[in-house]
Amino acid sequence: MSGGETFFYPNFTAPRDVLKVTKEVERTLTRETGYQALMKVRCSNGLQVSSYHGNFLQHTFGADVELGSIDADKALSVMFSYDGKLDSKLDAHFQCALLYTTAGGERRVRCTNTVASVSENPAEIMRFIDQDAVVSVIAKEAATRMTERTLKDVRNALNEKTIDILAGHRRGSAAGSHPPGQLVLPENLKEFSMYILGLIKSRAFKAGHEPSDRRTHTMRLLKSASPLELGLLLYPRIVPLHSLPPESCFPSEETGHLTLPPSIRASFSRTEEGGAYLVDDGQSCLLWLHAHVSPNLLEDLFGPSCTTLSDLDPQLSSIPILETHLNAQVRNLLAYWESVRGSKALT
Repeated sequence: MSGGETFFYPNFTAPRDVLKVTKEVERTLTRETGYQALMKVRCSNGLQVSSYHGNFLQHTFGADVELGSIDADKALSVMFSYDGKLDSKLDAHFQCALLYTTAGGERRVRCTNTVASVSENPAEIMRFIDQDAVVSVIAKEAATRMTERTLKDVRNALNEKTIDILAGHRRGSAAGSHPPGQLVLPENLKEFSMYILGLIKSRAFKAGHEPSDRRTHTMRLLKSASPLELGLLLYPRIVPLHSLPPESCFPSEETGHLTLPPSIRASFSRTEEGGAYLVDDGQSCLLWLHAHVSPNLLEDLFGPSCTTLSDLDPQLSSIPILETHLNAQVRNLLAYWESVRGSKALT
């Protein structure tokens, strides 16, 4: 039913976690799902499929990829090898064919066709590279290697791959215009090293003691997460609530879209004394309150009965509905984040 996706509730406490479990079970049972799926990827001459990465079954290499169920919350990565026969004057073509059964028993085929330009200029390729896709492919490949190599070897491979990509870009750019030893980052890969560092420090690959349940859950999550979900997991978004602009988290008069508030870098050095922050990694959302947080802020968020941290219920999993401006802002922001998440509920 879950298509290989696992749900993990560490230190489960019913008053705190029952809402999250309820929402995730409801999402799993009601989302559009295809069953008994077979997937085949084809490409132009000069390219060939070298590997698949994700949660699926493939009896032999070259056979169709089998999936017990597939839905919009899942992602697979496909890697291609190049045999030197591509013509830069012609486009490269890719097709993904997915055969599946709907919940109503209909057997359907969905084909996705993609056309890509071919270039011999490395600098031109770097200008159009998709950072989220690159990180997603590398993460899924590394998660697959966990069952074949030691964690130390996987971490070293991630470091070497990062060095190779950045060194290749430096060689392909105007190397003479940069001082020796200066780090030269592609415009579209400026956060690439940061994401790889987050990947190495994730529960799946980190060194030291880590419970096997957490490590296995994170490994399976990496293999099925979408690029958006993976990006949040490796580098959470942090929004300061104590300094929200008055117009943030409300629909814009010009566009009608929600005005998103500014975020800060995911570093403790960026936090302020007395601050309140929302931290979202795509799996869970935390409200972080400094020990000296303003009583007025607590009252605006939780009501007149909460003016100190000791007044708060540690098992609380939702923001109460109040008529204060800050309360409405936070609820609007949480509702928007929940609408763009995958299968993991926001509580």
